[in-house]
Amino acid sequence: MLHLNDESRLTGGPLAVGTEDQNTPIWKVLVFDSFCRDIVSTVLRVNDLRDNGITVHMLLEAQRTSIPDVPAIYFMQPKPENIKRLAEDLARDLYELYYVNFSSSLPRTLLEEFAVQTAASGTSHQIAQVYDQYLNFLCPEESMFSLHFPNTFESIHSPAMTDTAISSLIDRIVSALFSVLLTLKSVPTICAPRGNAAEMVATRLDAKLREHIMNSRQNLFAEGVEDVVAQSRRPVLVLLDRDIDLGSMLMHSWTYQALIHDLYNIKLNQISITQTDSAGRKAKKTYDLSVNDSFWANNAALPFPEVAIGIDEASNAFRREADEITRMGGVGSLDEVGGLDMGASTKQLQRAITSLPELTARKASIDMHMNIATSLLDSIKDRQLDVLFQMEEQMGRQTKTTIIEAINDPEKKDLQDKLRLFVLFMLANEGLRQSDIDECEAALRAAGCDMAPLEYIHKLRSLNKMSSSIASPSVGAGGPGSGPSGAMGGSSDLLGKFSSISNRLAGFTDSSSLGSIFSGVRNLLPSRKQLPVTRIVESAMTGKPAGASGIRSTVAAGGVASGGASRVFEDFVHLDPKQVRRGNLAGSNATAGPRSQTASEGGSAQEAIVFVIGGGNYIEYQNLMEFAQRSTPRKHIVYGSTDVVSASDFLAQLTRLNQSTPK
Repeated sequence: MLHLNDESRLTGGPLAVGTEDQNTPIWKVLVFDSFCRDIVSTVLRVNDLRDNGITVHMLLEAQRTSIPDVPAIYFMQPKPENIKRLAEDLARDLYELYYVNFSSSLPRTLLEEFAVQTAASGTSHQIAQVYDQYLNFLCPEESMFSLHFPNTFESIHSPAMTDTAISSLIDRIVSALFSVLLTLKSVPTICAPRGNAAEMVATRLDAKLREHIMNSRQNLFAEGVEDVVAQSRRPVLVLLDRDIDLGSMLMHSWTYQALIHDLYNIKLNQISITQTDSAGRKAKKTYDLSVNDSFWANNAALPFPEVAIGIDEASNAFRREADEITRMGGVGSLDEVGGLDMGASTKQLQRAITSLPELTARKASIDMHMNIATSLLDSIKDRQLDVLFQMEEQMGRQTKTTIIEAINDPEKKDLQDKLRLFVLFMLANEGLRQSDIDECEAALRAAGCDMAPLEYIHKLRSLNKMSSSIASPSVGAGGPGSGPSGAMGGSSDLLGKFSSISNRLAGFTDSSSLGSIFSGVRNLLPSRKQLPVTRIVESAMTGKPAGASGIRSTVAAGGVASGGASRVFEDFVHLDPKQVRRGNLAGSNATAGPRSQTASEGGSAQEAIVFVIGGGNYIEYQNLMEFAQRSTPRKHIVYGSTDVVSASDFLAQLTRLNQSTPK
């Protein structure tokens, strides 16, 4: 799209419009609406846009002045107001040529309206292209996508939502999922639990895919697909409602990415952190968590102690290389290297100078992660997140007494942390006596917690007869940290080991001491476990009961029971858009794996797309990725949700729902 939808331009840099000269640059203007701006900013930064020939990018809604003799790329949603603004820009002759790209399919009515408006102004000759890009979703990670629909859980459960509004929301979800599947060039089999929003999405998506495959003159799923074997390996699309597991939205995590999202709420792959300098002044800093950052890509899913060690090792490696370069150049710092005379330098030094941009980028990355780690350590110490994480890892061993002690502990200063801990305890213990619940709730009120989210969960459980829980680590689940004598058994001393780290992360000094501290906490790893969503996906892909034990989560009309996810999965609706005769594919022993799988694969699907309606998070995403990596052969799973939601945002939705739902 940024190269005017011409793939031949991708390797030749920004080219002149209407010329075949690969050496003639042309610079373009990018105009997008706010939604499409978020799509672009998730994967590209200003430097990336400039590398692709974009010198100016502006919002469609903003007041813009004319830039003559320059082509403009428009990227926007197919809405009447956007069509109107585009027609006005054409009438004002703001740019030379207009390359129009819609995030999803442009309805014929809007296309005709656009044609009428441009014909009236006599500007249709300036429209060079009109494309449906099918890109109405965000892609924060290689195997993760979000529809960027905020507060979907609240919208679906709100009593104020009319049937028309719900139907419109379902249609938007279906449209975005169609775009995701088209981007993946995959027509999957579909499965979803009965009776809720997931089933509505499944049936409408099945109809949309079926209509496109059977009746369209041009099958977009077949365009550009050369690998026939790969195309025959159809994935399974597992659609789930958020109600199937509320606990995962409130869990505390110990992995780097999920911990950052919990504390700083990753939005469009950016975070903002308020930090205090040596003079006591507070300043807010924004950091980009780019997939192009090799350190982030390699460490995002690792436990935080391992990441801290990685930061130390990366800083030591950088310092050694920087010292070598400055030694060869006879200068005092890297800043002086760029001023050296290349002609007078040796070949070895010339190579070192050539590597300077890469070293500079590495230093910026290391500095960023050091600052983030420092802030994380402060939050861990202030909120005792290590203690909370340890308690949740061993939730099956917690009692009413230990929960009340944690609620009353003045060292645990964040009230939402206390509420989350009790909710997880309640969901993990289906047989908890009402008197015990009342006693814990009294402690929460005395501590000053907002009880509205808990009150709504009670309403939801009474309405749906829903019970959900988090996973308790099983002894045989594997990995260090299982059981009381495992890795997490010693995590109560974690803050003692980390207490002196934050003041050492600011620079590259005292590295040996820093490394020894980090090496002492290498074994503080989360235990391996499978969340309810992962168990359902495992059953969907294999048609067999999930292997791990210790997970109990039930939902009315199709939740994960203590007997396993496989029985739940059998009650799902199963659809195949490629099947000529429409209907439920599932029999008593049906699996979601496509029937075309080879016998050597045992009928199991090797690829899956998991989509949660009502919000997802990085904890579920990383849990699914771990399952895919452990599988033999390795499975490929893509995780998506209506939005990536932090625990605090999810609690806010529960609070508003409680206010709008009658008692």
